[in-house]
Amino acid sequence: MDDLDAIQASLASFTQRLDEAVSDRFNELRKCSFFDPIPSEYLKTIAEKAQVHTFSAGMKMTVEGESMNTFFVILFGTATAYFKEKEVGVIHSGECLGEGVFFATETLLRSATVIADGELVVAEFKKDCFDDLRGESKTYIDKALLLALFKKLQAANRKIGELLRYQTGRA
Repeated sequence: MDDLDAIQASLASFTQRLDEAVSDRFNELRKCSFFDPIPSEYLKTIAEKAQVHTFSAGMKMTVEGESMNTFFVILFGTATAYFKEKEVGVIHSGECLGEGVFFATETLLRSATVIADGELVVAEFKKDCFDDLRGESKTYIDKALLLALFKKLQAANRKIGELLRYQTGRA
């Protein structure tokens, strides 16, 4: 067995453990920055709702313009986001995509195509996963979602600032 086969076998085993054992899924979700604001007692319930998926290099996680009814948290690997076939960012382990779906009252469309850079393991959450959360548990997931959106807004503002400085420097 060569190194690539060993890595793929290890990832397959990792994914199977996450799929079968809620405690393993909880432990991996706890490592993700997205879930930092959520206390462990609430994260355990959330871990039960996660579906674990793997993507191989080059596979599309999302396609720009398709209906959005899930969001993903990357547990292992990276993925690149493309808007109108132009690279707009990289999503790393611990980060999420599609979190806006939880705040929408209408149907949203994916704003980017996201493609796995290499082997990728993600936790997928359907829009209705958190419908039964109430009180503090709902507040914590809302906080996590808002923080994730705020971080993306900050990154977009930095990128806009860089582009404006670049344009000003060229003039």
